[in-house]
Amino acid sequence: MSPFILSDADLAATTELGAKRRERVTVADASGAYAASLIGEYLEARAGGRVDLMGLIRDHAYAIDPELLAELDGFDYPAAA
Repeated sequence: MSPFILSDADLAATTELGAKRRERVTVADASGAYAASLIGEYLEARAGGRVDLMGLIRDHAYAIDPELLAELDGFDYPAAA
């Protein structure tokens, strides 16, 4: 889970400002933040050589959105010039 959403949830439970922030967060915003956090976790696992964790993240990414899995696959290809 994204740390931003968790922080917003904590804030929303106790303050009016937090409640307004939660009202403005769209599903697309939350999904994008979650996808970004998965990509970040994948990169950390890849950098650490954690093939087992990379596999788990890939399985989860595919369950969420197959296109997200394609983005993770893109890290193994060199950029086009």
